[in-house]
Amino acid sequence: MTGEQIAATTSPHNSKPTSARSRSLGGCETCRRRHAKCDETRPSCRMCERAGLVCEQYGIRLLFDSGESHGSRCRRPLFTEHCRQQMSEQLVASLNPHNVNTVLSRLDGDCEQRDGAPPTQSFFTQLGPFGAFRLVPSEPDSSPILIDTLPADSELPLVGIPPETGLDLALEDAFASDPLLDCLFGNLDVDGLGDLSTQNFFSAAMLLSEGDDFSSPSQSLASGLLMGPSTSSSLRLSSPFLSAPSLRSPPTVTNRAPPDAPFLLSVYKHDVVPLFSLIQSRKNPWETLFVSSAMETLARLTMGESVASTQMTIFSAILAAGAFAQRGASATRSSANYWGGQAEALAAEAQTHLKRALRDASSTVKKVKYKDILIALLCIHTISAYQGSEERVRRCLLDCENWVRFRGLPKPRKSRKVRLLHHCYVYLRIFHESTSVLPPVPSDGEIDHASPEATVGSIASSRSFRLRQWEGRLDQRMEELKEPHQGENDLHLEIPGRWDSTMYPQVFGLLEPPFFLLSQVTRLGNERDLADAGSSGSTLDFKQFNARARSLERCISAWRPPPLAVDVHGTSDATERGNSRRSYQLSTVLHKALLIFFYRRIYDVDPMILQDKAWQVREALAEYEEGNEGQAGSLRVAAPFLWAAFIAACEAIDPTLQSWFVRWFESAAQRSSVGVFEHALGAIRLVWERQRQNTGNTASWPQILREEGISLYYI
Repeated sequence: MTGEQIAATTSPHNSKPTSARSRSLGGCETCRRRHAKCDETRPSCRMCERAGLVCEQYGIRLLFDSGESHGSRCRRPLFTEHCRQQMSEQLVASLNPHNVNTVLSRLDGDCEQRDGAPPTQSFFTQLGPFGAFRLVPSEPDSSPILIDTLPADSELPLVGIPPETGLDLALEDAFASDPLLDCLFGNLDVDGLGDLSTQNFFSAAMLLSEGDDFSSPSQSLASGLLMGPSTSSSLRLSSPFLSAPSLRSPPTVTNRAPPDAPFLLSVYKHDVVPLFSLIQSRKNPWETLFVSSAMETLARLTMGESVASTQMTIFSAILAAGAFAQRGASATRSSANYWGGQAEALAAEAQTHLKRALRDASSTVKKVKYKDILIALLCIHTISAYQGSEERVRRCLLDCENWVRFRGLPKPRKSRKVRLLHHCYVYLRIFHESTSVLPPVPSDGEIDHASPEATVGSIASSRSFRLRQWEGRLDQRMEELKEPHQGENDLHLEIPGRWDSTMYPQVFGLLEPPFFLLSQVTRLGNERDLADAGSSGSTLDFKQFNARARSLERCISAWRPPPLAVDVHGTSDATERGNSRRSYQLSTVLHKALLIFFYRRIYDVDPMILQDKAWQVREALAEYEEGNEGQAGSLRVAAPFLWAAFIAACEAIDPTLQSWFVRWFESAAQRSSVGVFEHALGAIRLVWERQRQNTGNTASWPQILREEGISLYYI
């Protein structure tokens, strides 16, 4: 081999990445014995035909080592793929998936009603595929008492399966001469077991043979589950697992986790997390950071261990958010009251743990992780939004700002998790600042720090969202590339430029240019408010203000979302294609609303001039709803859509357009069960009422919200 051949062979460019091997258990036994890859063609594989060998087929031969020497045999699935498919379809058809929680709640309630029954009385109840029963040793001549299941006219839409509808599994043929099944169920009458439907499974537990004497509850349960549906068959278990001597009981472990913790954690993951972003990703910060921390805390509490205050804050806040979401999804008033009480209790507990965590963070004795405190503050922000407390939302954002400024930005190197959390905070902060038009506070030297109102109102002050002085034209500066440290530390998007390492598209599906322009319009609007209030804190004269306004107007008007990438080969992942489409629609809606926001906050134009742009926002929102109807993305009503709908609805004058926005906000509030949509709709209706009272529709939403002391908040 020549030197060139060796170099070509060992070149890193010619090396192919090794892929993980996939092991299949469905090959024929001949190929598995030969360690050859089987194509699994039925009835005999082609690999054996090409090799001139006899294919030993695909029979189910699951063997179990029972002391005899059978040699080395292949592992086999217990059921065929057709059998597993039938069992899955039967289980799905037995219950509507959307009613699982309701069924379990009603099953618990049914069991609680039976607590008053005599302890010597057996009962059995079943709802869909779930069942519960109590078995007691009965007299030789007595039979267990069964409780009927739900009547056919019950309000719960369950799908009934006839008992005679089972799976034709041919158990005797499939399990013939199988040591495993012979060891476990050797003395059972297979024909007596009937089908494998869920109704027979739970009914079998109640049909006990006469004279059974249970020595332990575990043997009683096992015997009941393995009984057949026929009362005439007397079945005995000879399994060595049931006749083995009882083991010594393990030490008692106190479970310190709330009883509803697993359920509420699941509700948070599946119902609350989709509200944060319209992007479907398994690596989003809420699942990788928030949920993972809560699951670790749940495991430690279940084992009776103590948990730090920071982790308990995250855990309690996530459970509170799940309880708030479950309260909104409850169909009955009693259920809503129960989950509401649980949510408020967990929220108060989270606040208590947060105070302890912040006290530990300020102490030099205990070390607290930076990202854990930031996660805890963001979780508290979520439950504050569910509670509808504007003051708590502002205070929480202010705490996040102080924590990031003092402990986060000085870090020389910021990990990916820290950067993700910074993006989550800035995302909420910029949207909150854009619609937070409280009366401007004086400059730093004029603030009365003893006044709590000044402290709370400073979150929306011009101290943090003032214009930054920079040289050059805005459109040229936006094309410049930022330095890595400059992009990481530009927390509120003050400096124009392009930063390729931004995470807004990956986390929220939001491009950074319109987000930067939104921040700049908010800052310029704050300068205008200071000038209108006669404050000496404004740093721009009329000429500077006009130049900056014209520069922003040109950039907003000229910006367009990039076109959708066309997949020529058709190999793109469906989730990625859906994310790209929704991101494009989000950028379109945000850009159209950004134009309305600019002309209202900077120039304060007449509402009639903005009517066509309000209709454009309405069409873009309707297009998004129609394009994602019936998909997971249709439930993801994120903060940018709420913001865009609010900005456009406040300028709507046509009654038809106003009615459409009312329906949109009501539908979003019903789907998300978060009060932010109802709060925004109340502010919109107040703006419309004030505009009808004033001649010429001169009242603007910033002026009305400032006079009423209202500010929006987001989730």
